[in-house]
Amino acid sequence: MEDTKVMVPGVPSDEDVLEGMLSRRFQYAKGVLGHSTYHDTFRTKTRWELVRLSLLIVGIECTYATETAFVAPILLGIGLPHTVMTMMWAMPPIVGVLFVPVVASASDRLRSKWGRRRPVLLALGVAMLLGMMLLPHGRLVGEAIGLRTVAWVATLTTIGLTTTDFSAEASNGLCRTYAMEVCTIGDQARVLSTMMLIGGLGGSLGYLFGAVDWSALPIGEYFTSNESAVFTANWIVLLVGLLSTLTSFPEIPLPVQERDELLRPVTHRALQNELRRLRGDEIQTELGGDSIGFRQFVRNTIRMPRSMKILCATQFLSHMGYLPYCLYFTDFVASAVFHGDVQAPPESAAFVRYEEGLRFACFGMALFAAGASLYSLVIERAIKRVGARAVYVGGLMAHCVGMLAMGFLHHWAVVLLCCSLTGIMYATIYSIPFLLISQYHSKNSFAMVDGKCVESTEPRGFGADVSMMSSVLCLAQLIVSLVMGALIDAVGTTTVIIFAASGCSLLAACSAMTVLYMEL
Repeated sequence: MEDTKVMVPGVPSDEDVLEGMLSRRFQYAKGVLGHSTYHDTFRTKTRWELVRLSLLIVGIECTYATETAFVAPILLGIGLPHTVMTMMWAMPPIVGVLFVPVVASASDRLRSKWGRRRPVLLALGVAMLLGMMLLPHGRLVGEAIGLRTVAWVATLTTIGLTTTDFSAEASNGLCRTYAMEVCTIGDQARVLSTMMLIGGLGGSLGYLFGAVDWSALPIGEYFTSNESAVFTANWIVLLVGLLSTLTSFPEIPLPVQERDELLRPVTHRALQNELRRLRGDEIQTELGGDSIGFRQFVRNTIRMPRSMKILCATQFLSHMGYLPYCLYFTDFVASAVFHGDVQAPPESAAFVRYEEGLRFACFGMALFAAGASLYSLVIERAIKRVGARAVYVGGLMAHCVGMLAMGFLHHWAVVLLCCSLTGIMYATIYSIPFLLISQYHSKNSFAMVDGKCVESTEPRGFGADVSMMSSVLCLAQLIVSLVMGALIDAVGTTTVIIFAASGCSLLAACSAMTVLYMEL
């Protein structure tokens, strides 16, 4: 939606002023600090550079895909009932709710010469790689150290799951924060849409790994199981993505930003101050960064602006609608659509049907990821044409209708169609909320009165607010994990999770109607 620009005689347009600010900083960083590469922060990135910057998201989405497709079958195969299996999914969100905001707040204040985000991303990436090695091999590790009981095997597997899931979720928010901080204002929407595009490809890749019968391939003889082959392929993708993103663009360290005003990122607030200076108005003080202390972070979490509360509530309900599909879809298809049984004897017809259903579900989720990727190509144009509100609500309603249809019609064609609709919802909830947070922070405003932005007087960390979205996901996953298993056992069918997903998505769409879009 276009803003109406009021041209003041003698004052350049916002675009001209922004271009001038970026040009001065680019020349300063390149000329005066010729040995540094900080000037990259102040120039427009090519599409390939945005792809390279975003490749960690490919690894993260591939990891999510492999996790969601195989954790439930792995845990059920150990011998756990649905109630206990779903409770195992509760560990990652518990850790996430407690520590993702702490990690984000620490990242905001990190004074490393390597920057604020990349050292944390490196540590989380290593933890993710280690968790991916343990997750499919819990039984083998247990046998190697003499812990062969179901309880111990489940515990080791859950440790791998928790490490992987927590690290992936914390990295997801920080990677987006890092990307937006090393990009210009004009590139921020481009890098988010790029992340959605190639992230969808990463998810498709992870699910396609699961759709392959590795035991039928020559390389399959080198792996102990089909799951082991899938996780190994994912491990390689994650490693390549991590190395690519961490070596893409240098960050300007926080101490350097504090010392040198010309090496601070050009935000909307900085742009408005420059316009005020040109008009002779009062200039507002701009801090050298968005770092805040832990006490301030806790205070900001408790005393959140109303706009952030609504956005967090909408994201919470969105994830409550998405996670039942995400975590238990493969088991739903294998048991309810293909009528298989994961705990049947390995050579029985029921077990074979379950394996076939599992591979079909992975193919369906590959379509879901591809749908998210393709929709991300047009979501930016859709926002400009009809506004963020219509795109946000429409994406959530697409998932609501799709889950409702899948719950009533257990047919493979309906399953594939509804997976594509869920891809639209996924692209929506992983782009618009982050764009809105960026909009709030760049304008330093979390409220509007009479159509005008109200300046915020309370300092808030950008990275902390972005990672708050991750904490919302963790909270939703915790509730889904504790409730869904008991619900399945009580009702006697996995179809109940599909109806629950539809209902939560409807509530999320209603909440999205009240979000502050700030003319986005």
